[in-house]
Amino acid sequence: MLAMVAIAALTSLVFGLMPALSTSRLDIRSVLMEGGRGVAGGRRRWSRQALVACEVALTLVLLVSAGLLVRTLGYLNGLNPGFDARNVITAQASLEDARYNTSAAVNRLFTRTLERIRLIPGVQNAAVALTLPYERPLNTGFQALDGDDRDGHPVEAVYSTPGYFQTMRIPVLRGRAYRDTDTPESANVVVVSESFAAKYFHGREAVGHHLDLGGGAPTEIVGVVGDVEQNSGLEPVGPVSVEPTIYVPASQFSGRDFQMVHTWFPTKRVIRAAGPTGSLAARIQAALASADSQLPIARFQTIDDLQAQNTKGQRYDAALFSILAGLALLLAAIGLYGLISQSIAQRTHELGIRLALGATAQQAMVNAIKPGLLLALAGVAAGYVLSRVAVRFLEHLLFGVRTTDTLTFAATAGALLLVAVLATLVPALRILRLDPARTLRNE
Repeated sequence: MLAMVAIAALTSLVFGLMPALSTSRLDIRSVLMEGGRGVAGGRRRWSRQALVACEVALTLVLLVSAGLLVRTLGYLNGLNPGFDARNVITAQASLEDARYNTSAAVNRLFTRTLERIRLIPGVQNAAVALTLPYERPLNTGFQALDGDDRDGHPVEAVYSTPGYFQTMRIPVLRGRAYRDTDTPESANVVVVSESFAAKYFHGREAVGHHLDLGGGAPTEIVGVVGDVEQNSGLEPVGPVSVEPTIYVPASQFSGRDFQMVHTWFPTKRVIRAAGPTGSLAARIQAALASADSQLPIARFQTIDDLQAQNTKGQRYDAALFSILAGLALLLAAIGLYGLISQSIAQRTHELGIRLALGATAQQAMVNAIKPGLLLALAGVAAGYVLSRVAVRFLEHLLFGVRTTDTLTFAATAGALLLVAVLATLVPALRILRLDPARTLRNE
Protein backbone atom coordinates (compact mmCIF):
# COMPACT_ATOMS: atom_id res chain seq x y z
CA MET A 1 0.00 0.00 0.00
CA LEU A 2 2.80 2.41 0.92
CA ALA A 3 4.57 1.60 -2.35
CA MET A 4 1.43 2.41 -4.35
CA VAL A 5 0.99 5.71 -2.50
CA ALA A 6 4.63 6.58 -3.14
CA ILE A 7 4.32 5.79 -6.86
CA ALA A 8 1.14 7.86 -7.13
CA ALA A 9 2.78 10.81 -5.33
CA LEU A 10 5.91 10.61 -7.49
CA THR A 11 3.83 10.45 -10.69
CA SER A 12 1.80 13.49 -9.65
CA LEU A 13 4.96 15.41 -8.77
CA VAL A 14 6.81 14.63 -12.00
CA PHE A 15 3.92 15.35 -14.36
CA GLY A 16 2.89 18.40 -12.35
CA LEU A 17 6.37 19.90 -12.59
CA MET A 18 6.76 19.34 -16.35
CA PRO A 19 4.46 22.23 -17.44
CA ALA A 20 5.89 24.46 -14.72
CA LEU A 21 9.43 23.84 -15.96
CA SER A 22 8.44 24.64 -19.55
CA THR A 23 6.89 27.92 -18.35
CA SER A 24 10.10 28.86 -16.53
CA ARG A 25 11.97 28.83 -19.85
CA LEU A 26 9.44 31.14 -21.54
CA ASP A 27 10.94 34.15 -23.37
CA ILE A 28 8.48 36.92 -22.50
CA ARG A 29 10.03 39.40 -24.99
CA SER A 30 9.49 36.97 -27.90
CA VAL A 31 5.92 36.27 -26.84
CA LEU A 32 5.11 39.98 -26.69
CA MET A 33 6.70 40.59 -30.09
CA GLU A 34 4.66 37.74 -31.64
CA GLY A 35 1.48 39.20 -30.18
CA GLY A 36 0.15 35.76 -29.29
CA ARG A 37 0.10 34.53 -32.89
CA GLY A 38 1.09 30.99 -33.73
CA VAL A 39 3.44 30.87 -36.70
CA ALA A 40 4.92 28.11 -38.73
CA GLY A 41 8.18 26.88 -37.31
CA GLY A 42 7.28 28.00 -33.78
CA ARG A 43 8.43 26.28 -30.61
CA ARG A 44 7.67 22.56 -30.73
CA ARG A 45 6.18 20.95 -27.69
CA TRP A 46 8.47 17.96 -27.65
CA SER A 47 7.58 16.94 -24.12
CA ARG A 48 3.88 16.98 -24.93
CA GLN A 49 4.36 15.02 -28.11
CA ALA A 50 6.55 12.48 -26.33
CA LEU A 51 3.90 12.08 -23.62
CA VAL A 52 1.18 11.43 -26.20
CA ALA A 53 3.38 8.90 -28.02
CA CYS A 54 4.03 7.12 -24.71
CA GLU A 55 0.28 7.06 -24.01
CA VAL A 56 -0.33 5.40 -27.37
CA ALA A 57 2.46 2.85 -26.79
CA LEU A 58 1.26 1.89 -23.32
CA THR A 59 -2.33 1.76 -24.57
CA LEU A 60 -1.35 -0.84 -27.15
CA VAL A 61 0.33 -2.92 -24.43
CA LEU A 62 -2.87 -2.95 -22.40
CA LEU A 63 -5.04 -3.58 -25.47
CA VAL A 64 -2.93 -6.56 -26.51
CA SER A 65 -2.96 -7.96 -22.97
CA ALA A 66 -6.73 -7.54 -22.70
CA GLY A 67 -7.21 -9.06 -26.14
CA LEU A 68 -5.20 -12.17 -25.27
CA LEU A 69 -7.08 -12.63 -21.99
CA VAL A 70 -10.45 -12.17 -23.68
CA ARG A 71 -9.48 -14.71 -26.34
CA THR A 72 -8.41 -17.11 -23.56
CA LEU A 73 -11.81 -16.76 -21.92
CA GLY A 74 -13.52 -17.31 -25.27
CA TYR A 75 -11.41 -20.42 -25.86
CA LEU A 76 -12.32 -21.89 -22.46
CA ASN A 77 -16.03 -21.12 -22.88
CA GLY A 78 -16.00 -22.61 -26.36
CA LEU A 79 -14.51 -25.98 -25.39
CA ASN A 80 -16.64 -29.04 -26.00
CA PRO A 81 -17.56 -30.18 -22.46
CA GLY A 82 -18.17 -33.76 -23.55
CA PHE A 83 -21.73 -33.89 -22.18
CA ASP A 84 -25.06 -32.06 -22.38
CA ALA A 85 -25.38 -29.42 -19.65
CA ARG A 86 -28.89 -28.28 -20.59
CA ASN A 87 -31.63 -28.72 -17.98
CA VAL A 88 -29.26 -30.29 -15.45
CA ILE A 89 -29.23 -29.37 -11.76
CA THR A 90 -27.01 -30.75 -9.01
CA ALA A 91 -27.60 -31.14 -5.27
CA GLN A 92 -24.57 -31.30 -3.02
CA ALA A 93 -24.78 -33.16 0.31
CA SER A 94 -22.18 -34.18 2.86
CA LEU A 95 -21.95 -37.84 3.90
CA GLU A 96 -19.33 -37.34 6.58
CA ASP A 97 -21.70 -39.09 8.96
CA ALA A 98 -21.24 -42.06 11.30
CA ARG A 99 -24.50 -43.54 10.01
CA TYR A 100 -22.91 -44.00 6.59
CA ASN A 101 -19.65 -45.74 7.38
CA THR A 102 -20.36 -48.88 5.37
CA SER A 103 -20.79 -49.46 1.67
CA ALA A 104 -24.22 -51.04 2.18
CA ALA A 105 -25.55 -48.05 4.14
CA VAL A 106 -24.28 -45.54 1.60
CA ASN A 107 -25.70 -47.41 -1.37
CA ARG A 108 -29.07 -47.87 0.34
CA LEU A 109 -29.22 -44.10 0.79
CA PHE A 110 -28.32 -43.55 -2.86
CA THR A 111 -31.06 -45.95 -3.96
CA ARG A 112 -33.76 -44.40 -1.75
CA THR A 113 -32.98 -40.80 -2.71
CA LEU A 114 -32.78 -41.55 -6.43
CA GLU A 115 -36.10 -43.43 -6.36
CA ARG A 116 -37.82 -40.43 -4.78
CA ILE A 117 -36.18 -37.90 -7.09
CA ARG A 118 -37.20 -39.85 -10.19
CA LEU A 119 -40.83 -39.65 -9.07
CA ILE A 120 -40.79 -35.84 -9.29
CA PRO A 121 -42.79 -34.65 -12.34
CA GLY A 122 -40.48 -33.32 -15.03
CA VAL A 123 -37.42 -35.34 -13.94
CA GLN A 124 -36.08 -37.53 -16.72
CA ASN A 125 -33.19 -39.19 -14.91
CA ALA A 126 -30.99 -38.89 -11.84
CA ALA A 127 -27.74 -40.32 -10.53
CA VAL A 128 -25.13 -39.85 -7.81
CA ALA A 129 -21.44 -39.13 -8.38
CA LEU A 130 -18.51 -38.24 -6.19
CA THR A 131 -17.56 -35.34 -8.46
CA LEU A 132 -18.98 -33.76 -11.61
CA PRO A 133 -17.48 -32.22 -14.73
CA TYR A 134 -15.60 -28.95 -14.08
CA GLU A 135 -14.78 -30.19 -10.57
CA ARG A 136 -11.54 -31.62 -9.28
CA PRO A 137 -11.84 -35.43 -9.14
CA LEU A 138 -10.21 -37.81 -6.70
CA ASN A 139 -6.57 -38.51 -7.51
CA THR A 140 -5.64 -42.17 -7.16
CA GLY A 141 -3.42 -44.72 -8.85
CA PHE A 142 -3.65 -47.94 -10.83
CA GLN A 143 -1.48 -50.66 -12.29
CA ALA A 144 -2.22 -52.59 -15.47
CA LEU A 145 -2.35 -56.36 -14.93
CA ASP A 146 -1.96 -57.28 -18.59
CA GLY A 147 -0.18 -55.72 -21.52
CA ASP A 148 3.33 -54.33 -21.78
CA ASP A 149 2.99 -51.46 -19.30
CA ARG A 150 2.96 -52.85 -15.74
CA ASP A 151 4.05 -49.63 -14.01
CA GLY A 152 1.90 -47.70 -11.57
CA HIS A 153 0.27 -44.48 -12.84
CA PRO A 154 -1.75 -41.65 -11.31
CA VAL A 155 -5.30 -41.22 -12.56
CA GLU A 156 -8.50 -39.30 -11.86
CA ALA A 157 -11.23 -41.42 -10.26
CA VAL A 158 -14.99 -40.89 -9.91
CA TYR A 159 -17.51 -43.24 -8.33
CA SER A 160 -21.08 -43.02 -9.58
CA THR A 161 -24.33 -44.93 -9.67
CA PRO A 162 -25.76 -46.67 -12.75
CA GLY A 163 -27.43 -44.15 -15.04
CA TYR A 164 -24.80 -41.46 -14.51
CA PHE A 165 -23.60 -41.50 -18.12
CA GLN A 166 -27.19 -41.51 -19.37
CA THR A 167 -28.11 -38.60 -17.09
CA MET A 168 -25.12 -36.52 -18.15
CA ARG A 169 -25.38 -37.78 -21.75
CA ILE A 170 -21.75 -38.79 -21.81
CA PRO A 171 -21.47 -41.11 -24.82
CA VAL A 172 -20.45 -44.73 -24.32
CA LEU A 173 -18.00 -45.26 -27.18
CA ARG A 174 -17.16 -48.95 -26.72
CA GLY A 175 -18.33 -51.72 -24.44
CA ARG A 176 -20.96 -50.86 -21.86
CA ALA A 177 -21.64 -48.70 -18.84
CA TYR A 178 -21.97 -50.44 -15.50
CA ARG A 179 -25.40 -51.70 -14.48
CA ASP A 180 -27.44 -52.60 -11.41
CA THR A 181 -26.12 -56.14 -11.76
CA ASP A 182 -22.59 -54.93 -10.99
CA THR A 183 -22.74 -55.59 -7.24
CA PRO A 184 -20.19 -56.26 -4.48
CA GLU A 185 -20.69 -60.00 -5.12
CA SER A 186 -20.00 -59.78 -8.86
CA ALA A 187 -16.67 -59.24 -10.61
CA ASN A 188 -15.16 -55.79 -10.18
CA VAL A 189 -15.66 -53.55 -13.21
CA VAL A 190 -14.58 -50.09 -14.26
CA VAL A 191 -15.33 -47.73 -17.12
CA VAL A 192 -12.49 -45.60 -18.49
CA SER A 193 -12.41 -42.37 -20.46
CA GLU A 194 -11.29 -42.17 -24.07
CA SER A 195 -8.12 -40.28 -23.10
CA PHE A 196 -7.29 -43.04 -20.59
CA ALA A 197 -7.61 -45.71 -23.30
CA ALA A 198 -5.56 -43.67 -25.76
CA LYS A 199 -2.78 -42.92 -23.26
CA TYR A 200 -2.31 -46.33 -21.72
CA PHE A 201 -3.36 -48.71 -24.48
CA HIS A 202 -1.89 -46.86 -27.47
CA GLY A 203 -4.58 -47.70 -30.00
CA ARG A 204 -5.27 -51.21 -28.69
CA GLU A 205 -8.72 -52.09 -27.43
CA ALA A 206 -8.97 -51.29 -23.71
CA VAL A 207 -12.21 -53.20 -23.09
CA GLY A 208 -11.49 -56.59 -21.54
CA HIS A 209 -8.17 -55.63 -19.96
CA HIS A 210 -7.69 -55.66 -16.20
CA LEU A 211 -6.41 -53.10 -13.72
CA ASP A 212 -5.23 -53.24 -10.13
CA LEU A 213 -6.90 -50.36 -8.27
CA GLY A 214 -5.44 -51.32 -4.92
CA GLY A 215 -8.32 -53.47 -3.73
CA GLY A 216 -6.58 -56.80 -4.26
CA ALA A 217 -8.96 -58.31 -6.82
CA PRO A 218 -8.47 -57.46 -10.51
CA THR A 219 -10.89 -54.96 -12.05
CA GLU A 220 -12.07 -55.45 -15.63
CA ILE A 221 -12.51 -52.55 -18.05
CA VAL A 222 -16.03 -53.04 -19.44
CA GLY A 223 -16.49 -49.76 -21.32
CA VAL A 224 -14.92 -46.64 -22.76
CA VAL A 225 -16.78 -43.31 -22.52
CA GLY A 226 -16.13 -39.86 -23.95
CA ASP A 227 -13.89 -37.33 -22.24
CA VAL A 228 -15.34 -34.49 -20.17
CA GLU A 229 -13.81 -31.21 -19.06
CA GLN A 230 -12.55 -31.32 -15.47
CA ASN A 231 -10.58 -29.23 -13.03
CA SER A 232 -7.51 -31.43 -12.74
CA GLY A 233 -5.44 -31.50 -9.59
CA LEU A 234 -2.51 -33.40 -11.08
CA GLU A 235 -0.69 -30.52 -12.77
CA PRO A 236 -1.29 -26.88 -13.73
CA VAL A 237 -2.79 -27.52 -17.16
CA GLY A 238 -5.46 -24.84 -16.93
CA PRO A 239 -8.76 -24.18 -15.18
CA VAL A 240 -10.36 -27.00 -17.19
CA SER A 241 -8.76 -29.87 -19.04
CA VAL A 242 -9.31 -33.40 -20.29
CA GLU A 243 -7.54 -35.96 -18.11
CA PRO A 244 -7.45 -39.79 -18.12
CA THR A 245 -10.30 -40.84 -15.82
CA ILE A 246 -11.72 -44.06 -14.43
CA TYR A 247 -15.35 -44.45 -13.32
CA VAL A 248 -16.03 -46.97 -10.55
CA PRO A 249 -19.52 -48.25 -9.63
CA ALA A 250 -20.56 -46.90 -6.24
CA SER A 251 -21.89 -50.38 -5.41
CA GLN A 252 -18.34 -51.77 -5.54
CA PHE A 253 -16.77 -48.98 -3.49
CA SER A 254 -15.70 -50.21 -0.05
CA GLY A 255 -16.88 -48.68 3.21
CA ARG A 256 -13.31 -47.66 4.04
CA ASP A 257 -12.98 -45.88 0.71
CA PHE A 258 -16.33 -44.12 1.23
CA GLN A 259 -15.23 -42.86 4.64
CA MET A 260 -11.95 -41.59 3.21
CA VAL A 261 -13.35 -39.72 0.19
CA HIS A 262 -16.36 -38.33 2.05
CA THR A 263 -13.96 -36.61 4.42
CA TRP A 264 -12.86 -34.42 1.52
CA PHE A 265 -15.69 -34.62 -1.02
CA PRO A 266 -19.45 -34.08 -0.61
CA THR A 267 -21.58 -36.30 -2.83
CA LYS A 268 -23.47 -34.88 -5.81
CA ARG A 269 -26.94 -35.78 -7.01
CA VAL A 270 -27.24 -34.87 -10.66
CA ILE A 271 -30.76 -34.53 -12.06
CA ARG A 272 -31.82 -34.04 -15.67
CA ALA A 273 -35.18 -32.42 -16.22
CA ALA A 274 -37.40 -32.23 -19.29
CA GLY A 275 -37.30 -28.41 -19.13
CA PRO A 276 -35.89 -25.53 -17.07
CA THR A 277 -34.76 -26.57 -13.58
CA GLY A 278 -35.65 -23.38 -11.71
CA SER A 279 -38.64 -24.85 -9.85
CA LEU A 280 -37.09 -28.24 -9.05
CA ALA A 281 -34.81 -27.35 -6.15
CA ALA A 282 -37.54 -27.28 -3.50
CA ARG A 283 -39.03 -30.58 -4.72
CA ILE A 284 -35.62 -32.26 -4.80
CA GLN A 285 -34.89 -31.07 -1.28
CA ALA A 286 -38.24 -32.46 -0.10
CA ALA A 287 -37.50 -35.80 -1.77
CA LEU A 288 -34.09 -36.00 -0.09
CA ALA A 289 -35.60 -35.07 3.26
CA SER A 290 -38.16 -37.87 2.89
CA ALA A 291 -35.28 -40.33 2.49
CA ASP A 292 -33.24 -38.85 5.35
CA SER A 293 -34.47 -35.78 7.20
CA GLN A 294 -31.01 -35.26 8.71
CA LEU A 295 -29.20 -35.22 5.37
CA PRO A 296 -27.65 -31.76 5.01
CA ILE A 297 -28.12 -30.27 1.54
CA ALA A 298 -25.36 -27.71 1.12
CA ARG A 299 -26.47 -26.12 -2.16
CA PHE A 300 -28.03 -26.54 -5.56
CA GLN A 301 -26.07 -25.63 -8.68
CA THR A 302 -26.37 -25.90 -12.42
CA ILE A 303 -23.51 -27.17 -14.55
CA ASP A 304 -23.12 -23.63 -15.88
CA ASP A 305 -22.47 -22.52 -12.30
CA LEU A 306 -19.69 -25.09 -11.99
CA GLN A 307 -18.11 -23.90 -15.22
CA ALA A 308 -18.32 -20.27 -14.08
CA GLN A 309 -16.53 -21.14 -10.84
CA ASN A 310 -13.64 -22.62 -12.79
CA THR A 311 -13.24 -19.64 -15.10
CA LYS A 312 -13.89 -16.84 -12.59
CA GLY A 313 -10.16 -16.05 -12.46
CA GLN A 314 -10.01 -15.70 -16.24
CA ARG A 315 -13.18 -13.56 -16.27
CA TYR A 316 -11.73 -11.29 -13.60
CA ASP A 317 -8.42 -10.90 -15.45
CA ALA A 318 -10.14 -10.22 -18.77
CA ALA A 319 -12.51 -7.67 -17.21
CA LEU A 320 -9.73 -5.88 -15.29
CA PHE A 321 -7.41 -5.56 -18.28
CA SER A 322 -10.30 -4.57 -20.55
CA ILE A 323 -11.27 -1.73 -18.20
CA LEU A 324 -7.67 -0.54 -17.94
CA ALA A 325 -7.23 -0.77 -21.71
CA GLY A 326 -10.46 1.17 -22.26
CA LEU A 327 -9.32 3.94 -19.91
CA ALA A 328 -5.91 4.05 -21.57
CA LEU A 329 -7.55 4.25 -25.01
CA LEU A 330 -9.70 7.16 -23.82
CA LEU A 331 -6.65 9.01 -22.43
CA ALA A 332 -4.69 8.44 -25.64
CA ALA A 333 -7.62 9.76 -27.70
CA ILE A 334 -7.91 12.84 -25.46
CA GLY A 335 -4.18 13.43 -25.73
CA LEU A 336 -4.18 13.28 -29.52
CA TYR A 337 -7.32 15.43 -29.71
CA GLY A 338 -5.83 18.05 -27.42
CA LEU A 339 -2.51 18.09 -29.28
CA ILE A 340 -4.11 18.61 -32.71
CA SER A 341 -6.69 21.03 -31.34
CA GLN A 342 -3.98 23.22 -29.79
CA SER A 343 -1.84 22.95 -32.90
CA ILE A 344 -4.71 24.17 -35.10
CA ALA A 345 -5.47 27.02 -32.69
CA GLN A 346 -1.81 28.13 -32.74
CA ARG A 347 -1.56 27.81 -36.53
CA THR A 348 -4.77 29.61 -37.43
CA HIS A 349 -2.86 32.51 -39.04
CA GLU A 350 -0.63 30.12 -41.01
CA LEU A 351 -3.60 28.05 -42.18
CA GLY A 352 -5.42 31.21 -43.23
CA ILE A 353 -2.42 32.21 -45.36
CA ARG A 354 -2.29 28.74 -46.95
CA LEU A 355 -5.98 28.85 -47.80
CA ALA A 356 -5.66 32.42 -49.15
CA LEU A 357 -2.81 31.30 -51.41
CA GLY A 358 -4.90 28.55 -52.97
CA ALA A 359 -4.54 25.52 -50.71
CA THR A 360 -7.72 23.48 -50.39
CA ALA A 361 -9.37 22.77 -47.05
CA GLN A 362 -8.62 19.06 -47.49
CA GLN A 363 -4.91 19.81 -47.98
CA ALA A 364 -4.93 22.01 -44.88
CA MET A 365 -6.63 19.27 -42.88
CA VAL A 366 -4.08 16.67 -43.97
CA ASN A 367 -1.29 19.06 -43.03
CA ALA A 368 -2.89 19.63 -39.61
CA ILE A 369 -3.54 16.01 -38.67
CA LYS A 370 -0.29 14.62 -40.06
CA PRO A 371 1.75 15.25 -36.84
CA GLY A 372 -0.86 13.42 -34.76
CA LEU A 373 -0.96 10.45 -37.10
CA LEU A 374 2.83 10.23 -37.15
CA LEU A 375 2.86 10.28 -33.35
CA ALA A 376 0.22 7.54 -33.30
CA LEU A 377 2.24 5.41 -35.73
CA ALA A 378 5.39 5.92 -33.65
CA GLY A 379 3.47 5.01 -30.49
CA VAL A 380 2.01 1.87 -32.09
CA ALA A 381 5.47 0.79 -33.29
CA ALA A 382 6.94 1.31 -29.82
CA GLY A 383 3.91 -0.35 -28.23
CA TYR A 384 4.31 -3.40 -30.46
CA VAL A 385 7.87 -3.90 -29.21
CA LEU A 386 6.82 -3.36 -25.60
CA SER A 387 3.87 -5.72 -26.00
CA ARG A 388 6.03 -8.56 -27.27
CA VAL A 389 8.03 -8.28 -24.05
CA ALA A 390 5.15 -7.57 -21.65
CA VAL A 391 2.88 -10.44 -22.72
CA ARG A 392 5.53 -12.94 -21.65
CA PHE A 393 4.53 -12.15 -18.07
CA LEU A 394 0.95 -13.19 -18.94
CA GLU A 395 1.90 -16.53 -20.44
CA HIS A 396 0.78 -18.48 -17.35
CA LEU A 397 -2.69 -16.89 -17.67
CA LEU A 398 -3.22 -17.82 -21.32
CA PHE A 399 -4.81 -21.04 -22.57
CA GLY A 400 -5.57 -21.87 -26.17
CA VAL A 401 -3.86 -18.72 -27.47
CA ARG A 402 -0.19 -17.90 -27.97
CA THR A 403 1.52 -14.78 -26.69
CA THR A 404 2.48 -14.03 -30.31
CA ASP A 405 -1.08 -14.33 -31.61
CA THR A 406 -1.09 -12.36 -34.86
CA LEU A 407 -4.83 -11.71 -34.91
CA THR A 408 -4.80 -10.08 -31.46
CA PHE A 409 -1.83 -7.85 -32.27
CA ALA A 410 -3.28 -6.81 -35.64
CA ALA A 411 -6.81 -6.20 -34.31
CA THR A 412 -5.70 -4.13 -31.33
CA ALA A 413 -3.21 -2.10 -33.37
CA GLY A 414 -5.86 -1.46 -36.02
CA ALA A 415 -8.41 -0.40 -33.40
CA LEU A 416 -5.90 1.96 -31.81
CA LEU A 417 -5.00 3.54 -35.15
CA LEU A 418 -8.69 3.98 -35.99
CA VAL A 419 -9.26 5.81 -32.70
CA ALA A 420 -6.16 7.92 -33.39
CA VAL A 421 -7.51 8.91 -36.82
CA LEU A 422 -10.85 9.92 -35.33
CA ALA A 423 -9.20 11.79 -32.44
CA THR A 424 -7.09 13.86 -34.86
CA LEU A 425 -9.77 14.26 -37.50
CA VAL A 426 -12.46 15.73 -35.22
CA PRO A 427 -10.52 18.90 -34.23
CA ALA A 428 -9.27 19.27 -37.82
CA LEU A 429 -12.85 19.57 -39.09
CA ARG A 430 -12.95 23.16 -37.85
CA ILE A 431 -10.61 24.04 -40.74
CA LEU A 432 -13.59 23.53 -43.07
CA ARG A 433 -15.29 26.45 -41.33
CA LEU A 434 -12.20 28.68 -41.51
CA ASP A 435 -12.66 31.99 -43.45
CA PRO A 436 -9.20 33.06 -44.74
CA ALA A 437 -10.18 36.73 -45.15
CA ARG A 438 -11.64 37.06 -41.66
CA THR A 439 -8.65 35.18 -40.17
CA LEU A 440 -6.11 37.50 -41.82
CA ARG A 441 -8.17 40.58 -40.92
CA ASN A 442 -8.36 39.51 -37.26
CA GLU A 443 -4.62 38.89 -37.15
